[in-house]
Amino acid sequence: MQRINVLIIGAGPIGLEVGYWLQDAGISSLNVDAGEIGHTIARLFPPSTRFFSSPERLAIAGIDCPVPTQEKITGEEYLAYLRSVVITRQLEVWTFNRVTAATKVEDGFVVTLSEPSGGTHQVHAAKVVIACGGTHRPRALGIPGESLGHVQNALGDPHRFFGRRVLIIGGKNSAVESALRCWRAHADVTISYRQNCIYERVKYWLRPEVESLIQEGRIRSCMPTRPLEIHPHHVVLENVETCEQFNVPIDDVLLQIGYEQDDTLFRMFGVDCAGQQNAPVFNSDTMESSVPGVFIAGTAIAGTQHRYKAYIETSHGHGPRIAAAMTGAPPPKVDAARVLPEG
Repeated sequence: MQRINVLIIGAGPIGLEVGYWLQDAGISSLNVDAGEIGHTIARLFPPSTRFFSSPERLAIAGIDCPVPTQEKITGEEYLAYLRSVVITRQLEVWTFNRVTAATKVEDGFVVTLSEPSGGTHQVHAAKVVIACGGTHRPRALGIPGESLGHVQNALGDPHRFFGRRVLIIGGKNSAVESALRCWRAHADVTISYRQNCIYERVKYWLRPEVESLIQEGRIRSCMPTRPLEIHPHHVVLENVETCEQFNVPIDDVLLQIGYEQDDTLFRMFGVDCAGQQNAPVFNSDTMESSVPGVFIAGTAIAGTQHRYKAYIETSHGHGPRIAAAMTGAPPPKVDAARVLPEG
């Protein structure tokens, strides 16, 4: 059994950044991830999607994040950047190693890792950092027909919707970007959203465009409505103000209503979770959880977010705090995180 000082569960931006800060403090660590590095970005970002944040706010491990076009960075560009960080900082990362069991022992934790091939192995870690993010499974509507084959949660390549009638349910960033991309791929697009208009904090370069297309009738708006039933060729919508029900003919349905965190890892390690978002309990000075030796980092700290306040750029202070706690140094007085407004 391999023995390591710190096991970091997650190889997204903040998990990798924690590894860098531990390395800088002279503490060896290993990042493991159930998928590839930057798994959430690779899984959820449609082709050429740009981040809301500017590149300098997404930079990690003391390495600049340049973009040749000097625009917002795309998901593909950022994944290439993360690969460069791992190579340049010589971080040890095991991809496609899912944590399936954990046992507390006298001097740390014995953690079981499973590979896609079916093989398993164990590591002994003196300490553990959980940096698993918060977007593990799509939110559910809880209505009939939601599990039908023509109902999707991820946009993917909008080319597949060419010439098809697509109902997009949601009115925030993902829904608006999906609507624009599907419309440009010559899909017949309708948006259903529970509010009277598109969410006010949608990316500033997207909102005016989709609103203009709605006003011109190129994208149909069903606002404010909520879906009641999904059928093979239509969806039953209800106006939330008048309670009037009507059918919208469709070929495909895109549910763009957000994601939930899976708390399996927290339960596995015995970490307490609390509040409406079922967020892990931790010490904000050290990032240590309710279980001694188990730390939380990145957007994992927030549980299932309903109004996003934890982002990559608000989490840059987690690595320095964890490194300080593990070396016995006082908490850093200057936090690299930038707290964004609610939205």
